[in-house]
Amino acid sequence: MDLRCSPVARAEGFQTVGTAGDQHGFLLVDWPLPWPADVADIAELAPVHEAAGQAGVRVQAVVPDGGGAARVVLYRRPDGPGFAGYDRTASIAPAAGVVEAALALLAGEAGTPSSGDRGDGGDILVCGHGRRDPCCGRDGTLLAMELLADPAVRDAGYTVGRTSHTGGHRFAPTAIVLPQGTMWAHLDRGTVARILRRTGPVADVLALYRGSTGIGSPHLQALERHAFAEIGWGWLDWRREGREVSEGVVALSGDAPTGERAAWEAVVTSRARPVPDCGKPLVEGRKESPEPVIVAWRRTA
Repeated sequence: MDLRCSPVARAEGFQTVGTAGDQHGFLLVDWPLPWPADVADIAELAPVHEAAGQAGVRVQAVVPDGGGAARVVLYRRPDGPGFAGYDRTASIAPAAGVVEAALALLAGEAGTPSSGDRGDGGDILVCGHGRRDPCCGRDGTLLAMELLADPAVRDAGYTVGRTSHTGGHRFAPTAIVLPQGTMWAHLDRGTVARILRRTGPVADVLALYRGSTGIGSPHLQALERHAFAEIGWGWLDWRREGREVSEGVVALSGDAPTGERAAWEAVVTSRARPVPDCGKPLVEGRKESPEPVIVAWRRTA
């Protein structure tokens, strides 16, 4: 029996949505392997983690491409209501100057908005953090290597990065797509190309959707997936905003670039599911994770 956490999660039908987390932003920092199980333990990056924490931004280490220079990219949620993606600034620095470059970006003192480095369309970060989880280390690394060689990904304008832990290792291979702030589970090369190019029916990939990192709680992420299914790929361009109406009731609204507006409300509950540990039977899992379950929902506008 295969006791790796990702095959166990697939076999048990674990729901992916509601596991994206809620992030004000991401700081991508090129940093060579090996990484410890927690990149916050990299002593040289301690000032970066401190400054990022004060800014409410999550640090993601990324394996450098071997070109000699280091890339630092900051994705930060713009001010104002709603979410339609993160603002992006980037800079290139000598490998020895990556800490200073990261601190400058966080302070708003440097960087080129939305361009100025390789792959100015966005980033897809595939978790390949083997010291954190064997499934990510194997499956995620293999996927990242495939994507680096895939012209469909390159033509879509994305930089592929093998990154540190993103959460949800039981969904490996898992990835974050930026600046959209979408997270995805159980990926393969063909599915990634469809997501980045927005081709084919969105319903075919929504079972792999973990949620939006800019929407909020797991309950809101579950409702947002319903809206995504209804609107289609264009939903990612809408300015979306969610709120907790009352205990177990959430509301979501969206404004399209064309001026169209829509809104939904849902009653959501949760069920606890065990989190599998790689190499151990599911019953020996040390943690549980809540899965959001939509009891009822309706379109309100």
